Amino acid sequence: MKKVQLVFVGGFLGAGKTMLLWRAAELLAKRGKRVGLITNDQAPDLVDTKWLAGKGLNVREVAGSCFCCNFKGLIDAAVDLRSLHVDVLIGEPVGSCTDLSATIL
Repeated sequence: MKKVQLVFVGGFLGAGKTMLLWRAAELLAKRGKRVGLITNDQAPDLVDTKWLAGKGLNVREVAGSCFCCNFKGLIDAAVDLRSLHVDVLIGEPVGSCTDLSATIL
């Protein structure tokens, strides 16, 4: 099984994380890479997830909690996207997720 690159893009609410994910996915796709995106928010039914999916991107969400509090949800989303043979996974933690590195390292 090939290795998948994993990138997290953090920042405060309104910092432009979702826009960066979209642009990065577009650029990587132009270079022949398959990209999977994982969005995250404390609330259900994420607007960002629907917007990115509407752009034709492979996207999953971890809703109702942050990656830090629902690490299993993050792993489940990553495994699901990996089954689509993605080359790169980009995760966008909720803006209030302040200690993501302690969760995943």
